[in-house]
Amino acid sequence: MIEEPGFTVVGPSKSIFRRKRFLLPFGISVATALAGVIALFASGTVALPFQGITVVRGMLASKRDFFQDPEVRRILMAHRIQVHVTPVGSRDIVHRDDLDTFDFVFPSGQSMAELVYRRREGKPTNPYKPFFTPIVLATYRDYAEALEDAKVVTAQAGGDGLYYDLSVPALIGVIRGGKFWSQFKRKDQSLLKNNNRIIAQTPDPCRTYSGSTYLGLVAFAENGNQVPAGEEAALRLARDIKPLFAIEGQHGEELAPKYLAPEGRTFAPVVVIYEHQYLAHQFAEQDRTGRPDRERVLLYPDAQHETVPELLAFTPAGSRVGELVSRNPDLRRRALELGFRVFGSGGSFDDSELAAHLRRRGLPTPASGLGDTEAWLPPRELFDKMIVEVGGCE
Repeated sequence: MIEEPGFTVVGPSKSIFRRKRFLLPFGISVATALAGVIALFASGTVALPFQGITVVRGMLASKRDFFQDPEVRRILMAHRIQVHVTPVGSRDIVHRDDLDTFDFVFPSGQSMAELVYRRREGKPTNPYKPFFTPIVLATYRDYAEALEDAKVVTAQAGGDGLYYDLSVPALIGVIRGGKFWSQFKRKDQSLLKNNNRIIAQTPDPCRTYSGSTYLGLVAFAENGNQVPAGEEAALRLARDIKPLFAIEGQHGEELAPKYLAPEGRTFAPVVVIYEHQYLAHQFAEQDRTGRPDRERVLLYPDAQHETVPELLAFTPAGSRVGELVSRNPDLRRRALELGFRVFGSGGSFDDSELAAHLRRRGLPTPASGLGDTEAWLPPRELFDKMIVEVGGCE
């Protein structure tokens, strides 16, 4: 006899969401995720896509590296601001036909800012000065040692071999004298194996503030630490120093990236840059390797010139950017991390915050860069004529 098949009725299985072994980890995950979302909303990060982002158009010279920094962009985005950067040379800013279409411009120095003011006479232009940085010359350790042998530079006490004081008249002397690198010794008494003439490679003075400022430093030194009195004297001085620049050949627009590149030595032994570009490189090198780059060093001119880039705002959106970069603590901190010197209370020149940041980094503080001897540039009209004479500007 065949038995009939039997079956058992079972109750419905529990949903995976109701099983005890699932509920505990699932609940913890949900709670963690929810806490994270709440934190992001509190910081404003998640809310950004749902809020209006203001795109601010800026025309910037060499200080565009500040606005192109990812951390600066993040801080500005937290304030719902995105800066669209148009890169140009400082002198090009003044002559742009579309100048008034931008929310702000950021020339690298005071004299260029004056020309922008003149072009916009009668129109709103609000100035902001977030930071400053001196013009310096940068080279490599063995070349600095050769210049020390030539009595052109002196190592700064306490600079740990990274900073030197530069006599501009002495540098002019070896350039005029047609001296070669191979004539001078390094610290180990060996001669440099470079048969090129000693020169300082400068950015194009017709287009860049750093190039024109170095021209002004040379003119100031060559004229006995005085600015020329009148047009005739200015043009005579310009013709006198022109050969010092003509031997360089073709000028570049921005020399710091080439100098700081791994193959930088093959480009030029000595270049004119801004101090902040060198310090930012040292901070990045420390972060990457745990130690500073000891092969690259700075030369501080004996008569110094502080470049004070002015952010000139033409619109309320531009003014908002100017307010933030001048006063926001996070942006001031980031400026220090990028090698800039920030202004003290009341807008005074002050290098104490940069010095403190260098100490925290375990790096020496340069003894120069903010001193008593300042190189004065000629009045704007005379200086323009000198730049055209030396640089052959179109």
